[in-house]
Amino acid sequence: MKSTFRTVAIALLTGFVTFGSTTNGPLAAGSHNRQLRNRTSALENHDLWRKLWEDHITWTRVVIIGVLDNLPGVSAYEARLLQNYEDMEDALQPYYGDGAEEFGDLIKDHLLIAVDILTAAKAGNTNALNEAVARWYENAQDIAKLMAKLNPKNWPLSEGAPMWREHLDATLDEAVKHLGGDFAGEVAAYDKVHSMALEMADFISDGLKRPH
Repeated sequence: MKSTFRTVAIALLTGFVTFGSTTNGPLAAGSHNRQLRNRTSALENHDLWRKLWEDHITWTRVVIIGVLDNLPGVSAYEARLLQNYEDMEDALQPYYGDGAEEFGDLIKDHLLIAVDILTAAKAGNTNALNEAVARWYENAQDIAKLMAKLNPKNWPLSEGAPMWREHLDATLDEAVKHLGGDFAGEVAAYDKVHSMALEMADFISDGLKRPH
């Protein structure tokens, strides 16, 4: 995945080449303005998807703690978490139309199944827990498949599927550590979740700024 610094450097280089062109007049100015708008859009998209993924993992973490510790605000936390699938769907809609809605539905299931996992773990219901975990990983594979269908060139299944599995692995580890009282381990797990979430955000936004 390209780093943010490399992305910005390429964008700036594009701008310098435009300014240094031997083509003069309105045509050159119009070309530069289009490049500037595209660059701004790409950077805004980069920031948007990073925010969406930070919302995703932040409110997942709050729900983990809320459910496992029986906090009184858990219904409000879950409602805010579910807003995330709508926000992601809205961000993809200009690019994929109905495909964005399908993506949003899968993300909604991803979030709801996570709550099922926490509820079963809190209750000590092993059968329900195992069933929910299996559904969660199947859902993640479905998300990766849909992304590969929408943008096969930039979101190939060979990259998307392991990325989603690792996200689930790390999030489960975070919840297990909290439930077991290993709070130092929980913090380390969340740091891993955070780093991976930013990579996932960049994977999506980088794919959107290149031809599909």
